[in-house]
Order: sequence, then C-alpha cells, then structure tokens
Amino acid sequence: MQTLDGHKPCSHCSADHASEDTRYVSRISQLLTPAQAALLDFANTVDAPDLVKALKLVHNMALYHSDGLIDDPEKVALYWVKGLWEHLEEIG
Repeated sequence: MQTLDGHKPCSHCSADHASEDTRYVSRISQLLTPAQAALLDFANTVDAPDLVKALKLVHNMALYHSDGLIDDPEKVALYWVKGLWEHLEEIG
C-alpha cells in the first residue's frame, strides 16, 4: 500500500502505529485554535531557556528598573509574564 504522495511505508512501521499517531495529531488539532498552534510552533523554534531569560529580563526591567508607578494592570501583566516563563521552564 502506498501513501498519498506515492511512497511505500517503511517495513519497520506498522499501520496500527501510524494510525494511532494520526489520530493523536488530529485530536490535538481539534483542541487547539490556529492561534494556539502558531504559538506552539513559535515556542518550539525558540530555545526555551533563551525565551525564559528574555521574559525574566523584561519582567525585572519593568519591576526593578522603572521609575513609574506600577498599578494593578501592570502588576497583572507582570504576573502573567512570570507565569509564562515558569511554564516554559518546565517544558525546557
């Protein structure tokens, strides 16, 4: 049996294994919006430790090196930045 692009599957691969992988990817695609998938693609191409460093730098600059007052909206934004880098640390 040939694939859609005309190639024959490798002899080490089983049809059941391939169909399980396809179902898994298909299910993930159904759960994610296009924007979420794009974010994951971007995060996948960027080295997680570098992204974590960048987020920490922005957070610390805003928090410790700014002369302006930090009101509630800014505090919430900094909290979300911190949460994002913590989750990225777990991935990376």
